[in-house]
Amino acid sequence: MTGSSARERFDAFLERVDANLVDRADVVGLVGMGSTADRDRVDEWSDHDLAIVTTDGHQPGYRRPADWLPRPDRIALEVHEHHGGVKVVYDDGHVVEFGVASLDDLAGWAADAYDVRLDRGGVAATMSEVAAKPAPIGPDVDRDLGLVLALTLIGVGRARRGERLSANTLVRGTAVEALTRAVASRLEPEEGDARLDSLDPSRRFERAYPSIAARIDGLLAAPVESCARGLVDLAVEVFGTGDGGVPARGLAAVHRRLGW
Repeated sequence: MTGSSARERFDAFLERVDANLVDRADVVGLVGMGSTADRDRVDEWSDHDLAIVTTDGHQPGYRRPADWLPRPDRIALEVHEHHGGVKVVYDDGHVVEFGVASLDDLAGWAADAYDVRLDRGGVAATMSEVAAKPAPIGPDVDRDLGLVLALTLIGVGRARRGERLSANTLVRGTAVEALTRAVASRLEPEEGDARLDSLDPSRRFERAYPSIAARIDGLLAAPVESCARGLVDLAVEVFGTGDGGVPARGLAAVHRRLGW
């Protein structure tokens, strides 16, 4: 699928959502999030990420996607998450993620890019305040470099104990997230026009930091302990040690405990 045809299909679906909601008196607003707002980066893998704002008390009805999404007969999977969000998969693999909130509830959300598509009062103002809030996990390079050390130590210990699933989650997941947050907080992008997601710096990280991303990607293909040691080595290479870098005493402790 070409970029232009993917964008056309994406926009056409969004217009049908607009049409399905615009005349409903209990719908206060509709907001596109992520690529649903920043549609210049839409491709064939982009999903629709939506917030439906309702009058208070009408949220539960809109958590039933078949009641308002286009093509309800083609919904193949519907997953209701613990936080109230819903993921929908159509039979062609198209994904829609959405949440439903009152205007007061919406004020407690977090957002990066957004596009207010329907506003019957207060939605645009609330989203402006939401987007201006600091990210839930704010930048703190010292914290994140410390986490890289602690998480790799714990992860390798669990791998050596035989708890490889847990080890992989810590090393390939949480430690990588901490390292990408540290990079995004401290380093200017290698590509000047690259824009990371303020809520998840690993999104589009490859565009902003292609050389570091390539190193991390290679490490992720290695055995879990090799991956862990490589992440620590990469952190030292990028940030150095001591003040403002990887904590020197912590680094020595990890190397000593793991026999590196």
